[in-house]
Amino acid sequence: MKIYFMKQKALDSLQAEVADNLNKYQSSSFWMDEHFINQNMPKYYFDTGIEVADYQLISGGPETDFQNAKIVFEAFKNKLNPVQASDLRLWAYLAHVQHWEYMSHRWKIDIPDEEDDEGSEEGKKSPREKMIDRVKTRYFFGDSRGKAFVRQGIARLYWSAYLTYDDTNDNPYEYTEFFLSKQDIFSSITERSYARNKILTLATLKELKKHPELSRQDIRLFLAKLNQSGAITVLDFLNPEQAGQLCEKLMAEVIQIPYW
Repeated sequence: MKIYFMKQKALDSLQAEVADNLNKYQSSSFWMDEHFINQNMPKYYFDTGIEVADYQLISGGPETDFQNAKIVFEAFKNKLNPVQASDLRLWAYLAHVQHWEYMSHRWKIDIPDEEDDEGSEEGKKSPREKMIDRVKTRYFFGDSRGKAFVRQGIARLYWSAYLTYDDTNDNPYEYTEFFLSKQDIFSSITERSYARNKILTLATLKELKKHPELSRQDIRLFLAKLNQSGAITVLDFLNPEQAGQLCEKLMAEVIQIPYW
């Protein structure tokens, strides 16, 4: 299967016209080709020269995330360099074209999803404004740069697996499944500054999985402590052993904190 990127001009146009195209994002009918023909831009994508084995995503809800992450990662593993894997032109094309059917089922924009922002400003927005935000988040990189890769509908599948794939484990996807099956953990980790640090993310998940008894408050405290440790430790320079030791130390501190 050939892999295409959306042309930058087409991408810019789509991003600028989200509000105008909102009804199209609410429909399950594919509309990209006709849309760009009407804009005199029938060739709105280009061949990257990358080829992957044919694959098909599973339609459904959150219960499909783990299997789909494996499918996408297996297809693209060793095919993308870091620049390509960070390029919205790839993920926007896949979301709007290659995997439109999947996107229209998994991320219905008129239904609140489990990762909607819950801040006070979000609560003041109209239903239409919230739908526009969901399109920008799920089809583009509408979130902050750190979170965008794990919020965009197709990029999140690849990056969730990339960050958690452990080739030293008999089951290299053990922590991918754990990551995607625990919504509190997924949301809490991806909002942190170290979210794209594979070594630290993997060490964090390994430590959390050792402690299924933790409350949501405990988990958030542990992750907050890890984030704060970046003030005295250069987290990006930690090797797997050092990252594991840091996580063990911080977890010990969390477990020893009494409740009043």
